[in-house]
Amino acid sequence: MNGKVSLVGAGPGDPGLLTVKALRLIQKADLIIYDYLANPDHLETAKPSAVKLCVGKGYRTRTLSQEKVNRRIIEAAKKGKLVVRLKGGDPYLFGRGGEEALFLAQHGVPFEVVPGVTSATACAAYAGVPLTHRDHNSSVTFLTGHKAHDDHLDSVDWEKIVKIGGTLVIYMGFYNLAVIAERLIGAGMGRRTQVCVIQWGTLPRQKSCEGTLETIGSVVRQKKLGVPSIIIVGDVVGLKRKLEWYERLPLFGRRIVITRTKDKGSVLKARLNDLGAEVLELPLLEIRPVSRPVALDRSLRDIARYSWVVFTSTYGVEAFFDRLKILKKDARILSQVRVASVGPETSLALERNGVRADLEPKTFETAAFIGEFQRRSISLRGKRVLLYRTDIAPKNLEESLRKKGAWVERITAYKTRLPSRIPRIPREALEKGHADFLTFTSSSTVHHLVKILGRARVKKISKKVCFASIGPVTTRTLKTYGLKPGCQAKVFTTEGLVQAMAQSVLRRKKT
Repeated sequence: MNGKVSLVGAGPGDPGLLTVKALRLIQKADLIIYDYLANPDHLETAKPSAVKLCVGKGYRTRTLSQEKVNRRIIEAAKKGKLVVRLKGGDPYLFGRGGEEALFLAQHGVPFEVVPGVTSATACAAYAGVPLTHRDHNSSVTFLTGHKAHDDHLDSVDWEKIVKIGGTLVIYMGFYNLAVIAERLIGAGMGRRTQVCVIQWGTLPRQKSCEGTLETIGSVVRQKKLGVPSIIIVGDVVGLKRKLEWYERLPLFGRRIVITRTKDKGSVLKARLNDLGAEVLELPLLEIRPVSRPVALDRSLRDIARYSWVVFTSTYGVEAFFDRLKILKKDARILSQVRVASVGPETSLALERNGVRADLEPKTFETAAFIGEFQRRSISLRGKRVLLYRTDIAPKNLEESLRKKGAWVERITAYKTRLPSRIPRIPREALEKGHADFLTFTSSSTVHHLVKILGRARVKKISKKVCFASIGPVTTRTLKTYGLKPGCQAKVFTTEGLVQAMAQSVLRRKKT
């Protein structure tokens, strides 16, 4: 039985511009063959068993010939595999998708084509250039600036292109930029016609510049642009300075290394991407269930005996409700118990499970937590308090509760461990000083980084990279190692951490 091949447009690079259908196919694929311009982040949702093959096709790079790519696709499809051929931009716009589709049709292999957001429209939009505008043009022409065995582009009818007018978008033309400008001027286009060159469009490493046909070559050299780039020629380029937005985002171009667990890091990563940052993930925690949850199960059966249940992290909430499901129980067991939450993220995790916290301190410090009970005139004397925590959490909270007269029982709801593997790229970025921020979202992330890299190496990194702390508890932990955070969240949440980094960048710009 034959499989099926999907020729899928990966879009220009920004993971948010991947289509819903493309994402669904990537999740189902047995084999993914992708070009080097397809963002590797697109592959994160692929199933673990999927084979991923980069064919590295670019203007001056190629690891597999088109013939070998075609053969690999056919072989997999005939074995019943679901194949995704992931191509930068749109498969049918200078992506050789038409050639691959014809090859599949000739060999009787079922296929489909999933359009992608093409680089022309996306890169132009992210650079602030509308390809059409009623006051400037009424047409757009797409042109490839590289043709095999035609270095001087003699096969292009330049006079016809100039006569059409409107906006001209040139793919794969960076190395022929001087030739293109010369040909357009020679065909009658004005020397002062405006030109924009955009490199790595829609990604945090995006660079763009504008000039005229006469000056663009020197401007590109001065700005040090390179490939992959797209070239836009026409009056609409003049709107760029008024309409550019992406390169003005508060964290645009900043490289941020985040140290949360893989699952929690995705939320922080998405938020930072929205503000223009490039994010590298360095998970320093692995959350594991307790191997023998005897104490956890007993606490769930006896929970009505307690006056308060305290959750100090979202992981504790998740472990609690995961165990409830296994025991075929639900949130109703908390109906006679009051619930305290460490902060807004933990409270949200509770709400997702149908529970609203009765108490949440404005700041998570032991003193603030105890102070919240006092502020509300809630006596803890003689009250039974149940804490769900990680195995490595410090004992200061339960000790403070006991001093207030509470009878406290601490339950290990989950375990926190060092990760089994540390990714090479973010680690090297830190050690070489090629990052702007390193985030710490808990004391555990500080302890683990020091344990993995050593205190001396972490101190060295702190001189090149701004350490961003989620709050005072984490800051104090940094200071115990002789480390000073460059910024700290005012509101002790991931959003507060993001805003602290954005404010830090703004202050640097002003100084």
